Amino acid sequence: MDDLAERIKASIEDPTGELWFPNLTADLANRAWESLQRDIGLTPDSYSTERVLSRSISAPRDIITSLKTSSFTCAATQTISIEALEPKCAVKYQNQGVSFYSPDEIVHTTVLSCIEEALAVLNQVPSLMKTVAVLVRSLHVIKPEHADYDVSFSEPRIPFSIFVSVPQERIANDSFRVAEAIVHEAMHLQLTLIDGVIPLTDSTLDNYYSPWRGEYRSVLGVLHALYVFQVVAHLLQRLRSIRDWPTESADYINYRRAMIRGQVEEIESFDRCRTLTLSGASLSRRLVLT
Repeated sequence: MDDLAERIKASIEDPTGELWFPNLTADLANRAWESLQRDIGLTPDSYSTERVLSRSISAPRDIITSLKTSSFTCAATQTISIEALEPKCAVKYQNQGVSFYSPDEIVHTTVLSCIEEALAVLNQVPSLMKTVAVLVRSLHVIKPEHADYDVSFSEPRIPFSIFVSVPQERIANDSFRVAEAIVHEAMHLQLTLIDGVIPLTDSTLDNYYSPWRGEYRSVLGVLHALYVFQVVAHLLQRLRSIRDWPTESADYINYRRAMIRGQVEEIESFDRCRTLTLSGASLSRRLVLT
């Protein structure tokens, strides 16, 4: 077993470490980059969702803008690209009910400022922001049907891209909601990379009740949900402790933490699920008890 696998196991079992595993992310990402370069020729500088989906380094790339992921002046500061998909590619998502903002809408409305403020929220926890910055190269901005309706997703086949909705107009706590969505999807990407090194489940056949979906899902799907929501809960806990927020923001943080806590309590025996590997059970146990 290679060194990274052993380090992943040690990190999972270390109750004092941060749940977003900042000491693992760069090496996990490097493995994915090696695969992308070998299969398509893509590097961090040439990456785009469009090129991954088309499996071609010569596919067009429409980068609307790039946002710095750190408030600290540093030559190595990474950026997240706001990317638009070509119509042929975008229509596949639109057929599934997902609509995207146009480049003009992103640049000339409040959408971009909301994303920037969401990144500023994440910068309050530098180790998490650095982890997100390693995992997310392209962000696609979804236009939600309603201001109070959040939608986000990521796909294992697109290892460094996330899709996140942003309200069409600024509303209360929108930057917190977008920050949560960015972390949520980045952590899905990270756990997929971890599962590629040390399998977390033995089978995809068994299902388990998910309090987040209100339905039975694959065991790996429930483990993903448990992981990403507990990382979000730890982010909120950290935010709550580092400064005095306005009442409206503090109330939102407390509300979200309480909601996640209640959902986790519904699956407190999940670590005993027979489909989990030893590593998957160890991670689940830590997440439930943390």
